Amino acid sequence: MEKVYVVGHKNPDTDSVCSAIGYAYYKNELEKSKTFIPARAGELTNESLFVLNYFKIKPPIHLETLEPTVEDLELKDPIFVSSDTPVYDVAILMESKGIKNVPVVSKSRMIGVVTESNLARVYVRRLKIEPLVIHPVSFDQLVRVLKAEVVCDYLKEKIVAGKVHIAVDALHVLLGKVEIGDVVIVGDNEPAQIALLEKGAKLMIIVNNAPISNRVLEIAKEKNAAVLRVGFDAFGASKLINLSLPVTLVMSKKFPTVTKKDTLEDVKEIVFTSKLRAAFVEDEKGKLLGVITRTDLMKDIKKKVILVDHNEITQAPDGVEKAEILEIIDHHRLGGLSTLNPVFFYNEPVGSTSTIVSEFALRDDVKLEREIAGILLAGIVSDTLFFKLSTTTPKDKSMAQFLAKVAKLDLEKFAKRVLKEGMRIPENVDPVSLLKRDVKIYEMEDESFAVSQVMTSDFSSLLKEKEKFSNALKSLRGELGVNHFFVLFTNPIEEASLVMVEGDQKIVEKAFDVEKKDGMFLLKNVMSRKKDFVPRIGEILRRERR
Repeated sequence: MEKVYVVGHKNPDTDSVCSAIGYAYYKNELEKSKTFIPARAGELTNESLFVLNYFKIKPPIHLETLEPTVEDLELKDPIFVSSDTPVYDVAILMESKGIKNVPVVSKSRMIGVVTESNLARVYVRRLKIEPLVIHPVSFDQLVRVLKAEVVCDYLKEKIVAGKVHIAVDALHVLLGKVEIGDVVIVGDNEPAQIALLEKGAKLMIIVNNAPISNRVLEIAKEKNAAVLRVGFDAFGASKLINLSLPVTLVMSKKFPTVTKKDTLEDVKEIVFTSKLRAAFVEDEKGKLLGVITRTDLMKDIKKKVILVDHNEITQAPDGVEKAEILEIIDHHRLGGLSTLNPVFFYNEPVGSTSTIVSEFALRDDVKLEREIAGILLAGIVSDTLFFKLSTTTPKDKSMAQFLAKVAKLDLEKFAKRVLKEGMRIPENVDPVSLLKRDVKIYEMEDESFAVSQVMTSDFSSLLKEKEKFSNALKSLRGELGVNHFFVLFTNPIEEASLVMVEGDQKIVEKAFDVEKKDGMFLLKNVMSRKKDFVPRIGEILRRERR
């Protein structure tokens, strides 16, 4: 079934995560021909983790890139053999399946690969083994490979091993070579057959369907030996004995492996430069999952995605330009994201993408499970700061009340718990990591700026760490390659934000008509990055360019 990933923006906040889960649920209810998978493009915040744990919902899968990866291929179940398989069976398998490489697996892990060149060396060079030797192989397996008639079998042990002798020398010379337990290949020569059994040969292979006397059979019984008869000559028998060897003696132990997370671009480089012209897919435990050949890589493979809670290229997951975007569901300003094909695009100026998803479900009579309703409610509460942000609309409030009823939750109590988790800053947290949790990049022609937002219930604790955050701003400005970096420390209780800037400080002064105090700007009634802060910063930057 075709997979479609529903994914939010980089550094996902709670609304991004919850709307992805909710929209995937909604689409799965309506379109049964596809599988919609909720995904995320970054690590989860404490608030998001709290919400997911509260409703016992698995986190969306983490997509490191939207570039096509191995998991986007339709891999067939791998054809492989076990470590004790004879080379003969591998050759038959290759011919019947039309394949050139056969993995060798032991305890679910790939330990080698048999190739056509491996088989050629066995057949032509006899593996450079002189004299011919049978490595330990079961009697039944040898009979099967030789397609032999078992004339008699008095072996006490059913494992055959030892040197193989062909009766071409003078008998006295051959008898000088044969040791107890060896294998002999002989034709229609009763005296030689008897002498070789008397000398201690444990397995005698009679070629050309030659007759076997009762006397030979009696001696075989006395000596606990076995006698086989085949229809081909001694040369053919020796070749097939070579092919009875276990694959572990002929396989290549070096082979290229990839994981399901590897991009197809990287896999192409591996496959096209490998002598095997193939790569073997393994999971994290080393289990073989499939084989990728050049034919697999000739197809035009793209991840199919639905973007939620963003429509700007700078906020989209890495590799979005190599994905096939099917839909965009958002509530932000229009960004610079473009597509090759027409897509369903829905953008509504409400406080949360989760509001839009809830509206769709209500419109299309999609029944929401209690957990999904709760997840979507958390997205609305988080993105509107429980209706305190200026982006909040009547629709956000009505949808939240509807969802609280479905989820059987006290709206106010639940909202306070969610926001409390969102404002909780772990002790000894790395300032750089904290600022990267919720940062968005904006581009305006030749200007670019980043805005990070950190929720807090206590400005005083942040002021103590002002120098650390200042250094973090400098580091991130360089790392992200932006002209300006702003961070909003937003306190919903005081309905204000403290702002630090790395870049042109006058931008904030002009945008909000405030002065910096102790290295920070206090902006009252500024809590929404999307509506209260970014538009005014953008207006100043536009004005300065004129």
